[in-house]
Amino acid sequence: MSLPDSEISRLTELGAPILCIDTCSVLDVMRDPTRNTSNPHNVRAALDLLNHLETGTALIGLIATQVHTELTEHLQPIHEEAEESIKRLKAQVAKVDTIASAFGATTVTDMDHLDLHVPRARQAVDRWINASILVPQGGNIPGLALARLNSAITPAKKGKDSMKDCVVIESYLDVTRTLRGAGLTTKIVFLSSNTSDYVGNSGSMLKPDLGTEFSSLNMEYAPNMGAAKFQLGL
Repeated sequence: MSLPDSEISRLTELGAPILCIDTCSVLDVMRDPTRNTSNPHNVRAALDLLNHLETGTALIGLIATQVHTELTEHLQPIHEEAEESIKRLKAQVAKVDTIASAFGATTVTDMDHLDLHVPRARQAVDRWINASILVPQGGNIPGLALARLNSAITPAKKGKDSMKDCVVIESYLDVTRTLRGAGLTTKIVFLSSNTSDYVGNSGSMLKPDLGTEFSSLNMEYAPNMGAAKFQLGL
């Protein structure tokens, strides 16, 4: 079992909605804010969800062991990448200001408020991790993940090493199955911005094979923080 019986009983009795999160969606909170896919609405939604998580009763966040391992590996590189992007942005704006001054402009753009952006975003990510419950990896998970990989069942793809993704989804399916079996009826949402693997060309719906598994557990999929907040009713 992925969670102790006592924790399953506590969560079932609490009856709060559950959010299972993928690595990419945690990292999105602190990624380079200048990237084209950066969305202020999703950032605000992430912070709203974080506030609910930190109450300990309004929303329960689950983090699979594999996700936690990947976060430990990727957080610092993502932090440094975001810092470098902001430095480039400031340098670009300074260059434009210099060119504009040649034509008589006297105002210099103040961008000092961005200096603390990445540390603040990193702090939000750290808070998210601390406010969530770590889901231990059950002994059956690697075998289930390998079977999923060999059968190319979403998120697995032929010709791609998707073992880690399969471990993540099997971990969340396992804990959801246990919670539903214990009587939990509230919303359970899996959040992953990795839409290429989970949605593909199907629009906003899960690929049919995984969609069937989710439906059998009354589990939902969200591609971003805004959608997760809406689906959770928060």
